[in-house]
Amino acid sequence: MPKTKERKEKLSIYLVKNVGSSDLDILKLENAKPPISIDIPNLETANLYIKKEPPKHSPPWTTIFTSRPEVSIDDFGNSSSVGAALVITTSQYKFVLTFGTGFHLLHDDTIERDFGLRVTLNSVNPDKLRSLDKSSYDHNPLNSRTQSTKEVDIFDLHIDSEIEILSTVTGCSTVDIFGTHITGRDAFTVISTLDLDHLSELLEEAINRYNQKLPEVFEWVDNINRVRDLDDIQILDLELESLLNGSNLDSFWLGEPEIVDWENQLGYSFDQYSRTERHVVLELKDLIDYLNAKSISLSVDALKHTQVHINDHQYRSIKSWPAYKCLYAEITYSGESYILRSATWYKVNTSFLQKIDDHLSSITMYSTPLPRYDEDREEDYNLKLTSDPAFELLDKKNIRIGGIYDKLEFCDLIKNGNELIHVKYYRSSSTLSHLFSQGCVSAEAFVRDIEFRKKLNSKLPSSIKLIDPELRPNPGDYKIVYAIATTKNLPLELPFFSKVTLKNALKILRGLNYQVEITAIDVDPNLLLKKKCKPK
Repeated sequence: MPKTKERKEKLSIYLVKNVGSSDLDILKLENAKPPISIDIPNLETANLYIKKEPPKHSPPWTTIFTSRPEVSIDDFGNSSSVGAALVITTSQYKFVLTFGTGFHLLHDDTIERDFGLRVTLNSVNPDKLRSLDKSSYDHNPLNSRTQSTKEVDIFDLHIDSEIEILSTVTGCSTVDIFGTHITGRDAFTVISTLDLDHLSELLEEAINRYNQKLPEVFEWVDNINRVRDLDDIQILDLELESLLNGSNLDSFWLGEPEIVDWENQLGYSFDQYSRTERHVVLELKDLIDYLNAKSISLSVDALKHTQVHINDHQYRSIKSWPAYKCLYAEITYSGESYILRSATWYKVNTSFLQKIDDHLSSITMYSTPLPRYDEDREEDYNLKLTSDPAFELLDKKNIRIGGIYDKLEFCDLIKNGNELIHVKYYRSSSTLSHLFSQGCVSAEAFVRDIEFRKKLNSKLPSSIKLIDPELRPNPGDYKIVYAIATTKNLPLELPFFSKVTLKNALKILRGLNYQVEITAIDVDPNLLLKKKCKPK
């Protein structure tokens, strides 16, 4: 007689934040039939809620319940899109298991975020992963998925542990009770042969794994996490409001949330009325003055409903964002470090932040002071420097290299033939991250790409042309200088995400044997006050 194949079921397990939450708090009960109480060993209560659906035919997974005396086949109707949620209470925890479309019954804000991710990371073979979902924060947040047809380690799935956040992992389980493959995000998902009588063992093991410290290979996951819990976001927004209304605004900046061609614009405004002042520089103080003049109290709600406009030379808005999205904030709350960027809150591991600062403390400061920055546009400042014959201008002389960068600016200025200077007026975290990345990419291309050097050589002044662009230059003969027009103390007071990008650039450039230095260009105080109004 052939052996009966063991049936496997997919279980998506969520951990409820508050064990005292009622089923009404956790689920949208208006969309479910009355609960069916199920007696499961070693669990205090187990209530099954089945979604209201029109009948057609029942999916196979319903047999896990209809094999029990408490549940009738008729309870599910016969719709293939039927869903259910099983709410389970133990002595210390409450769980929700969803089946089919039952996850639609969940109130997301009652669920413990990243429960499944942590259980999975503590239960998976790190060398046998199948896929991961990640998001980047180095420039603009970007969500992506990488997967493999075979088991690989996490770095074969192309994740950068310092500039990307891990959100979902699928891989081979090392825990027998979880089956062969597991997936974790908010839910912990297993494909198991367990019947309900042994469910308590699986839940107990999941909680044990959730409470464990992450293994060393995954410790970096805790370096930085996007805050996704709505209650936590509300608390952080309230703390933000309180600090913004205080006397010290050193930890707050206003800047464009994305890279823009700001050199072709006239300035910024907070509305589009003709007599509204256009600010050459985007400053938080100007936004606060604007709100005060309108008798609008400074709050998160006010920031979300006030627009920051980029104006062209006809005083028209060519781009706008909510001021909240333009606000960059670094705060400490309950001993933890948090960062607001592009309207998204991040929690930063304090030891990771310290490690970044320690690394950047080794960067050399450029010893030659650069002239004060008092121009509206960077190109005018760069041109001003060429009055000194030691400087050669390369600003705007882009080189097409193909690939993801398409065209690349080698640097803004070259001093004495070997100092490659990149100039940027500090406007936002995104702007500086872009500066550090571009300086790194162009320096790499200079060393490794013969075609790049040939194209570069055609743009270089005769005084500093390469004798033979086919010969690999010695990076040790060159110095990369990041020159930032700012009133802040560099690099200590750089925005956190810019610090991470600079650290990574330093690692690569020093690995190539370049010298790397940084300097703050003094900013004319009058530039910060410069305003324009649309002519009548």
